[in-house]
Amino acid sequence: MLSPMGERVAQPPRVDDRSPDRGLGGTLGAPRTLVPALLAAIAYVDPGNFGVNITSGAQHGYALVWVVVFASCSAMVIQYLAAKLGMATGKSLAEHSSQRFPGAGRLLLWAQAELVVVMTDLAEIVGGAIALKLLFGMPLMAGAVCVTLFSLVVLALKVRGRSHFDSVVLVLLVVIIASLVWQVLVADVDRVALLRSVLPRPLDSSAALLAVGIVGATVMPHALHFHSAASRGHDDGSPAVGQAERLRAGRRTVRSVVIAMSVAGVANVSLVVFSAALPAAAGTSIETAYAALSASAGQVVATMLAVALLASGLASTLVGVQTGDVVMQGFGRRPIPPLPRRLLSVVPALVILGLGIEATDALVWSQVVLSFALPGTLVPLLLFTRDRDLMGVLVNHRATTAVAALITTVVVGLCGYLVATGL
Repeated sequence: MLSPMGERVAQPPRVDDRSPDRGLGGTLGAPRTLVPALLAAIAYVDPGNFGVNITSGAQHGYALVWVVVFASCSAMVIQYLAAKLGMATGKSLAEHSSQRFPGAGRLLLWAQAELVVVMTDLAEIVGGAIALKLLFGMPLMAGAVCVTLFSLVVLALKVRGRSHFDSVVLVLLVVIIASLVWQVLVADVDRVALLRSVLPRPLDSSAALLAVGIVGATVMPHALHFHSAASRGHDDGSPAVGQAERLRAGRRTVRSVVIAMSVAGVANVSLVVFSAALPAAAGTSIETAYAALSASAGQVVATMLAVALLASGLASTLVGVQTGDVVMQGFGRRPIPPLPRRLLSVVPALVILGLGIEATDALVWSQVVLSFALPGTLVPLLLFTRDRDLMGVLVNHRATTAVAALITTVVVGLCGYLVATGL
């Protein structure tokens, strides 16, 4: 079986429904749609989420839980659109963007997509470096180099096939989720205040900055590129499927995305919830949160947080390598060789650490930048998935388009508020 990150597929794509009850999907009958959705979910629990959510919980308690819930629900909608685009057309979001917006439009969208890749690499490398420092006392720069070398080894090995790449990433996802949920179970949680925090409330200036960071950390632009490519059909010589089968595949995709984004949402809420039990000073950085957690709950609990952070950095690096390939394949007419491209994308992270910039601040600001990059990814995705000629029977319903447009408007509004208040 070809990897979803491999060669481009011919038209029309085929939706394989021959063995729905085998594999990861189990009785849900969605192995072909659930696995890509879970892989995309890694982007929603990357080290950037750790930085911004721990800071949010420690400094503002449960006040920003509603932002995490909104971002997670928004992720369900837009990840569904991304998966549906690849499944219905056999092409990734980057490929469609390159074809629909030639010339200057293609170059601008390509630059935006590469910026997204650089910012996600920054979060992965810095987060992994922090974890290695906490676990083994390794200097941040040395840890960053180790994580970078890990990504380069993955690139050199060209990990392919669900039995390798997918399995490794999914095991790391299980480690992340289990560790974070356990943090909540041992934390002192005010259940009444937590339930009240699900309702939206006004935000002060510092909370607004973190809210934008949460949206950027949770609704990840590069996850849309990755998911659209991972969900593409496979050209195996079979005839095109009928409308009924396409609609069944669409419903399976909905279930898969809801499951995957719910898993990621639980992880993000867990980060805020257990951090809310820490003193406000613990929100200064992940290192201070680790020290506070060790003092209040014990070294074992703190170590589990560091393990989850390391698993997040490594898993995100694997997905990031694949996403960089997707972006380059979609936009590049003369693709840069993978190794030089990967080295260029990790240089900013190494420079930032070399300049002595606080690592957690770098994580938070990387997520803010991702929030500003979101509209350039969301708008084309919305335009493509509402195009009946392109999507066929899987075209958006009017309600779906309206909800996606509302999400895009809210994201742009948050970014505008950030600029207007001079944060």
